[in-house]
Amino acid sequence: MPSVSWIISVSILLVSFLGIVFSAKFLAKPVDKYNVSFMRMFPFEIVRTAENNAKFYSFSSYLFAGMCFSPIIVIMNTTTKLANLYPLSILISCVLGLAGLCFVFINIFDVTHVKPHLTLFGLFALLTLLSSALVTTRGFVAFDTYKKHGTIEVLFIISASVGGLITLFTIFIIMNPKLKTWPKLDQIDGEYVRPKRFVLAYSEWAILLALFLTEMTYFLQLLVK
Repeated sequence: MPSVSWIISVSILLVSFLGIVFSAKFLAKPVDKYNVSFMRMFPFEIVRTAENNAKFYSFSSYLFAGMCFSPIIVIMNTTTKLANLYPLSILISCVLGLAGLCFVFINIFDVTHVKPHLTLFGLFALLTLLSSALVTTRGFVAFDTYKKHGTIEVLFIISASVGGLITLFTIFIIMNPKLKTWPKLDQIDGEYVRPKRFVLAYSEWAILLALFLTEMTYFLQLLVK
């Protein structure tokens, strides 16, 4: 059975992520005549266009970032056979939390502050990539540890496999060659407009999704005591 701390942490994490998505999809308004779209709008633009509902988006973002650190609480309140993985488990929690903080700062430093924004996006993507790779590694090591004790925990293999897929997905986003020319606009009737798929904007949403899935995969591992 999941611990109380596990249930509370996962529930709040899920609600905060859904709050971000809900704000972007239903509360935001078009920017410069662009329809609201995850493929075209930056996360920080939700704050600018949601008007009175901007506080809801900001609160969801801050809550999400805070909950990215929450696996530490679950680990400290759980007795497990994986004592040898305790340092790795804490490291994963910290990396996830730092990635969550990067998302918050991406919303603060918009693309008018080009260098800080791109630097934060790079950190956001790399920390998410590192966290998914560490979760994958922990899954395989944990499976091997239990196997040595005569127990087969399929959940570790499943979570490690999912973590591996998230890692590949994140690498694909980071290595997208179009990111090198992200400011490029389309010209329609003599006017420059954003492409329907604005690469930096949708990449930020994609990395956020990867972070959320990594966090949930890690919580799945923490179910096994």
